[in-house]
Amino acid sequence: MHITYTAATTAAPGSSNEDHFAVGDGWALVLDGAGRYPGESGGCVHPVTWVVARLSSHLSSHLTEQPGQPLTAIVRSAIEATAADHGPTCDLSDPLSPGATGAIVRFCDDRIDWLVVGDCAVVIDRGPDGYTTVIDDRVDRLPNAPIVEGQVRTYSPAYVATVRNQPAGFWVLSTIPAAADQALVGTLPRQTVDQVLLCSDGISRLTERYGWSWQDVFALHGTAGPESIIRAVREAERDDPDPRRWRGKRHDDATLVVARMMLATATAGDEA
Repeated sequence: MHITYTAATTAAPGSSNEDHFAVGDGWALVLDGAGRYPGESGGCVHPVTWVVARLSSHLSSHLTEQPGQPLTAIVRSAIEATAADHGPTCDLSDPLSPGATGAIVRFCDDRIDWLVVGDCAVVIDRGPDGYTTVIDDRVDRLPNAPIVEGQVRTYSPAYVATVRNQPAGFWVLSTIPAAADQALVGTLPRQTVDQVLLCSDGISRLTERYGWSWQDVFALHGTAGPESIIRAVREAERDDPDPRRWRGKRHDDATLVVARMMLATATAGDEA
């Protein structure tokens, strides 16, 4: 059995893309930049895209070079290495320091492992057994969270500073290595899995906002590829009659990776 990957990523209209994806020999990841709030620097001089790129680079290296390590250990090491890249110009104690949410899947000989932090998602197609969906929705379940009504509806930055990367709050991959230990993790036997989708919340809003099922998403991907999913997102966003009913932006960066388990075919010289 071998793995084939398809992927696509697109910035929200009129903005730079703070999402990122990477794939390797037996693994895939998606990151969604956790950006700055209006008027807040997060104590960091680097753009969010720099933080996401550094984090992806370290995750990719550790996933390739340390295939036997638990995913939580790999993520912890990548956070530590990214923090070291910042240097003395950045205040890493700032709770609003830029970072990312993320989803990682690793394909082992007999199983697949996954890790999700923040509002990225892993969706596992198990054929006749249906879909296993892993979405870290703790940011949506904060009790009595104050919402600021500005250009977009969002949480108050002062409030976020008290609950981000804190117990009973929510977690992102930023400057706190312990966030790795708060991730949603799991494993499934590899032979039970047909395909796996990793995505940012710019894709999962199809199911969370616009009534799609994951079966719909996989079906469209199967016939028209990953770019068709992003086109479906943009169409749903444009046709939304009341986008301000949602917390968050009308348009968001959108990224997905789909990994398919393919049976190896025999070649000349192979034994029957």
